[in-house]
Amino acid sequence: MAQENTRLLPQQDSAAYEVARDVLLQLVGHAASRVAAGEGGWVEKRDRWTSQLNALAPGDTDAVQEVLDREAPVLKSITEGLSQ
Repeated sequence: MAQENTRLLPQQDSAAYEVARDVLLQLVGHAASRVAAGEGGWVEKRDRWTSQLNALAPGDTDAVQEVLDREAPVLKSITEGLSQ
């Protein structure tokens, strides 16, 4: 039984990595569109998210969790603002 659980962890880590990667990709894309529109304050955000995306690795569970904890709510806030 314990052996089965350990086989699930890499899959869960991989799924979390894919979600975190997608969050960052969407944030970078949104920020890039804001920069292209000439809106201030977005260059730094775009650069930060791009840097996080470039550094993100599937095995770095701490970095993945940080993206999910810190950046996913930012994306949620942006998308909710766009839908209103």
